Amino acid sequence: MFVSQAQWLTVDEERARYAHHHNVASNEGYVKFLGEVAEVVEGLATRGARVLDFGAGENAVLTGMLRGRGFECAAYDPLYELGTPALDATYDVVVMCEVIEHLRDLRSEIARLGGCLAPSGHIVVRTQCFPSVEQIPSWWYARDPTHLNFFSVRALEIAANLAGLSCRRAEIDDIFVWATTR
Repeated sequence: MFVSQAQWLTVDEERARYAHHHNVASNEGYVKFLGEVAEVVEGLATRGARVLDFGAGENAVLTGMLRGRGFECAAYDPLYELGTPALDATYDVVVMCEVIEHLRDLRSEIARLGGCLAPSGHIVVRTQCFPSVEQIPSWWYARDPTHLNFFSVRALEIAANLAGLSCRRAEIDDIFVWATTR
């Protein structure tokens, strides 16, 4: 499911909304949330592996966490003009933590990320799947005006397949792992 383009915030409005978030390394709840993603990455790749934090945010907290765990991690976020050259490299793991629901050109971005993967690479996607079609109007996740795309588990599988990837749910409920099939 998608939000009509006529209802999208401008990039400046979206950036202003994020200014109200407290996504910093000193926010224990945020760090714990990101730690779950870091654990999934650790289960997929060895220390020293190349990781891209796609949609890292202004403070790139997950990037720092992954570097601290021994990964060579690059940060990319178009809203903050962060790490644009990072998209020219190849990665063992690409992480989209609470990002896929914000993508304005979903098909192109997924294809681009698939092209960044090394053989046997993975994309880690963290997003909430919608509860049921009937519940979407009252679902808190759909009420966030920066969220443009909403997924069922099956829709995430289809999205992964568009990039030639398989999809499985990680042990943490809202984290999915897309793997290369080559």
